[in-house]
Amino acid sequence: MEAGSPEKKSRIHWSVGLSIFIIVLMALAALFASIISPYDPMRMEIGQSNYPPAWYNTPGRVGHADHLLGTDRFGRDIFSHLLHGARAAMFLALIAIPLTALLGILVGIIAGLGNKTTEAIFLRLTDIVSSLPSFMFAVIVIFIVRATPTGEIFGGLITLTLAFALVNWVNLARLIYASVLKIKQQEFMEAARSLGAGKLRQVFKHVLPHISHLVIVWIVSNIPAVILLEALMGYIGIQILQRTDGSSFQDLSWGGLIFMGRSNLKLNPFMLLVPTVCILAISMSFSILGEYLRERTNPQIESSQIV
Repeated sequence: MEAGSPEKKSRIHWSVGLSIFIIVLMALAALFASIISPYDPMRMEIGQSNYPPAWYNTPGRVGHADHLLGTDRFGRDIFSHLLHGARAAMFLALIAIPLTALLGILVGIIAGLGNKTTEAIFLRLTDIVSSLPSFMFAVIVIFIVRATPTGEIFGGLITLTLAFALVNWVNLARLIYASVLKIKQQEFMEAARSLGAGKLRQVFKHVLPHISHLVIVWIVSNIPAVILLEALMGYIGIQILQRTDGSSFQDLSWGGLIFMGRSNLKLNPFMLLVPTVCILAISMSFSILGEYLRERTNPQIESSQIV
């Protein structure tokens, strides 16, 4: 079947439509979590601990009618936790991804429009950061930042944001740098320089409009990365804060729910399964949407350059 056939196009649009539906559904769940949640996700009822889902009835194990997905070992409602976890994931994506994009754009443009020394420093810096194991580097950043006053802002959210930004800015910076080098050779840039346009005018008038599509595709394609990073930290039990209390970001995140679900696997496997499915669904949705935007804006760009 050829790439341009009607069947192929229909399949692509169907998958994109489903992806957008899942993203909107998750966004609405995050936005109205406080209204939709039947319980306070931090409310403990020890007498109702480790209930299976309401619809999961087996000999000796009967679900509680008031808890759709059951409860954890402290009697907290898992469905309420899941909804507030969507809020944490979306909020994290809205903070971490734009900050990372801003850093990558800034470094890429400075390197592309700078002199040979600036370009050499950029290339060496990106080589050094790329050579570091990204996950271990993120863990080191978390352990450093979480001990500072900055690490407690938004219950540890800023800690995870900085960890993601410092690890993932390189790919975008390299992409912007390569694009700026091509733009510099265009006639309109030569005309702007001959008319005395300064660096700032060149950036805002000519460079940014030509790289905006790259940035949008990169942002959409990399949202799954920050959600997966948070989930992975939670799964292996790395605390975003040195203390664990009701204000901890991890306590109301999908990663934190997965971490608690590991020790509760036999009593309530859905505590681990449901947030895992949510993470996979939202990650695949953003990935499909990012690939669709890449194909529509600039098919010549390889997916490996974006992520």
